[in-house]
Amino acid sequence: MNNGIRQLGAQVDARIWRRDDAFARERDWQVGKRSWGGRRYRDPRFDDLPDLRRAEGAGGGSEPPNRFIAGDGFPRNHPRIPRARDLIAFVGMLWRWRVELAVPLVAIPLVDWIGPHAAVIVGGTSALAGAVIPPLKRLAGRLVVRHRFQGLCLRTSLRTAAGRLPLVVQTSSTREGMVMLIWLRSGMSVELFEDYIPEIKVACFAREVRIFPHYRWPHLLTMELIRA
Repeated sequence: MNNGIRQLGAQVDARIWRRDDAFARERDWQVGKRSWGGRRYRDPRFDDLPDLRRAEGAGGGSEPPNRFIAGDGFPRNHPRIPRARDLIAFVGMLWRWRVELAVPLVAIPLVDWIGPHAAVIVGGTSALAGAVIPPLKRLAGRLVVRHRFQGLCLRTSLRTAAGRLPLVVQTSSTREGMVMLIWLRSGMSVELFEDYIPEIKVACFAREVRIFPHYRWPHLLTMELIRA
């Protein structure tokens, strides 16, 4: 029975993702399966970028390095955009603070179960583990960077005229930093994010910021942050 359910689930999963998997395999991308059935695609050529940059730097070319020059479309005197305060904005706030809101849901039953003193010991041990264990440390770092990025959106024009912020769908750690998958609201563009690269570097503690439009969906972009 369980084998039949797993086989059925695998067939449904393969059918849902068949077009995206075929698109990725045609371009020799790496296809990774997530535990919940999603996909993660990666172009292996990204791994060669640091070596190529070092080789270009060692070549001593005569051309000056490319410098980012802010465009005229989004000046730095940020307009005062009021914050959205409707139901959609409230749902977006819950999504941004989902990790922090989940902590009380776990902590309160834990205190009732093992007592306050033991709960303090468990909480302290967890905090220490988060500062030492690399996966937990990276998770905490992604959480901090995500909130700093969303704080930047509140302080600048990286939002719509109605005050809606871009939605950070997912964050992932990489060898050099982290990657954010961002859902653009109506009224935003990839060029808007490219124009704010200097501010994003400061807010996200990044030495370099790379922005890639989604290969299929124009309302999605991937922002890769290289650690400073």
